[in-house]
Amino acid sequence: MPNWFWFIFLAAYGGCVGSFLNVVIYRLPEGKSVIKPRSRCPKCGHGLAWHDNVPVFGWLWLRGKCRYCKEPISYQYPLIEAITALMFGGLYLIYYHTMLRPEFSQLGFVATWPVYVVHAVLLAALLASTVIDAKLSIIPPVIPWVVTVVALIVLPLGMYMHMRMQTPWTPLAIGLTPIAPPRGTTAAGGGLVGLAIAMALLRLKIIPLSFADYEKLYEVHAKEHEKEEEEPWFHYPHARREVLKECLFVIFPAVGMIVGGYLGPRGQVDWPWWLLILGGVVLGYLVGAGLVWVTRIFGSLLFGKEAMGLGDVHLLAAIGAVLGPGEAVPVFFIAPFFGLVAAMMMYGVSAIFKKRFQPIPYGPYLAGAAVVVMIWREPIIEFTKPLLVIFDIFFIVTTRAG
Repeated sequence: MPNWFWFIFLAAYGGCVGSFLNVVIYRLPEGKSVIKPRSRCPKCGHGLAWHDNVPVFGWLWLRGKCRYCKEPISYQYPLIEAITALMFGGLYLIYYHTMLRPEFSQLGFVATWPVYVVHAVLLAALLASTVIDAKLSIIPPVIPWVVTVVALIVLPLGMYMHMRMQTPWTPLAIGLTPIAPPRGTTAAGGGLVGLAIAMALLRLKIIPLSFADYEKLYEVHAKEHEKEEEEPWFHYPHARREVLKECLFVIFPAVGMIVGGYLGPRGQVDWPWWLLILGGVVLGYLVGAGLVWVTRIFGSLLFGKEAMGLGDVHLLAAIGAVLGPGEAVPVFFIAPFFGLVAAMMMYGVSAIFKKRFQPIPYGPYLAGAAVVVMIWREPIIEFTKPLLVIFDIFFIVTTRAG
């Protein structure tokens, strides 16, 4: 039987997180602080009382209107709060009261709550990223960055704490957290060093910034079509030239991973679990980012249009950091099926209502695929083993394993 205390507590906490997500969705794309000032009506600017901010119920009490100016309050606010509450509560029920994720249900919530927390943070970030990307075709990089930092801190620390407490977590840890073998850990370390070097060179302007004039060219495009009822989709005219600049950036972490893997231990070594988990988080981040970035570069070179966005790179990197490199691969390959279903639905709606719809950005598809992998990890990993074997062979060849 479910522990209803934990379910109600987590669902209620999810509603509070959803209230914060509304602030993130509204303010972050505009470059505003998500901390100050406190919540206020977007129409009249009046500060809201604490009881007006109670998730879902605050909106119902106010009957969907501002207490002060009586202007309607968007349905988005209670909807995001309710969805987040259902996600947090639903994740608890799926993980601990079904056999979809046996490693969670066997060990229990008390032993595995750090992993649940990181996964819940990922779900919240995926929801915020999906709404922003669907509205504005951007994913603020700070959202996946926060997820990655949480994974880097909480997952290794959680394992360390439970090992100190002698909790029987280790036998099932492979299904719970990203874990890299020793050579994978050194490869992740090398990739991280290469990424730091590339970022430093970009900061020093030794490596050129790609798409630096994007906003300027978009403003010209918007002015040319400002009188039209529907603005045509903007395609950056020099995509091939710009992604070649990105190749200069990507080569540093790629070479770093190869060198790190080559220098890693070849025999049996007894490294602490928390270090292998840290390596798994970093390796998942690099693999997730690399999958999208390589696709972006080759797609842009092939078609002459920007293929996928850097926000998608950051998003799958964060997904890989939380779920692991082995899970980032199926997420990447499942996402297009969500895109295909969405395209078919939009085509049908367009045919019925005789209206042309703008394409949906790729971020929501990655988010949907990540949720599928989180819930049905075991059968998906089993089904995609051939892809993972190819990745393993590539890694062994490039690092000259004996």
